[in-house]
Amino acid sequence: MNESARNFIAKPALRVDEPLLIGLVGPPGGGKTLSALRLAKGMQSVRGGPIRLIDTEGGRSRKYSDLVPFDITEMADGRSNDFLDAVKAQLTDKPAAIIVDSMSDEHDAYLAWHDEMVPKMGGNDWAAWAKPKAARKQLISGILKIKTPLIFTFRAREKTKQEQSGGRKTVINIGWQPVAPLEIVHTLDLTCILPPRADGVPVWHSDKIGEEFIIKLPNYLKPYIQEGKPLSEEMGAGFARWANGQPSKSAGTPVDPAPASPSPATPDEAGAALSLQAMAQEAASRGRDVFDGFYKSRSRAEQAELRLMKPDLERLFPTEQPAA
Repeated sequence: MNESARNFIAKPALRVDEPLLIGLVGPPGGGKTLSALRLAKGMQSVRGGPIRLIDTEGGRSRKYSDLVPFDITEMADGRSNDFLDAVKAQLTDKPAAIIVDSMSDEHDAYLAWHDEMVPKMGGNDWAAWAKPKAARKQLISGILKIKTPLIFTFRAREKTKQEQSGGRKTVINIGWQPVAPLEIVHTLDLTCILPPRADGVPVWHSDKIGEEFIIKLPNYLKPYIQEGKPLSEEMGAGFARWANGQPSKSAGTPVDPAPASPSPATPDEAGAALSLQAMAQEAASRGRDVFDGFYKSRSRAEQAELRLMKPDLERLFPTEQPAA
């Protein structure tokens, strides 16, 4: 590399064409797809350009094309690198926003890829994670560098955890959890939950520990949120104006102040999240049997670390609520 071409001179920090990463989490029936399209339509009124939607669910998003015109790319299946390629392919004509509906399919493919690699690696669970992890790391690094607003929908499952007190076990409902890894969810600028029959009205605060951990509403986007109202074109336009450097202006009644959410991870921080702890959390979230297999595949030193983490990891063992 030509060292003379590198420039490390600091300049005033100005908010111009700021990236936006938005996540809508919920089970079927909450209004994720239409809400994503309405936000994108509002962004379109500020940014111009087409709305692009990557549909992983058999083109089901087409039912909303009479309400919000958009271009669709169907993606029957794909791994982490395919999702990044699909997003980048939409950037050629400066779209207003890119929607991925649903990003949960990346996670399903990630887990399936690992399971496919286990026999190829002679049953070595550790080695089987290498290719899926590398591809996901590239996906996260890639989406963090894209200036076009990205809106991801995630399917969700209602989960519980067990707590032990005084020799008795208590089952606690921790709420709706995204079918997605934390290293992707925590890179997003804004994340909300759309429960069943929400009609696009998001949950911004929850008394359920799992939901409160997922919800993310930073101070810089809070003025554009309307409490108790569906996600709308007006909110999307507000987000786009903020990203283009315009001063914050309330779009309605803002939500009550909430504890500050962690800042979006840098590419290096996102890569660092793929640690022994992150992999252990991933395995624990898939159930006790999967975690036990993961534990047995580790070195003695790593098993010693995992034993120290065990109380926290056991809380992640899922117990799915029966369907209503």
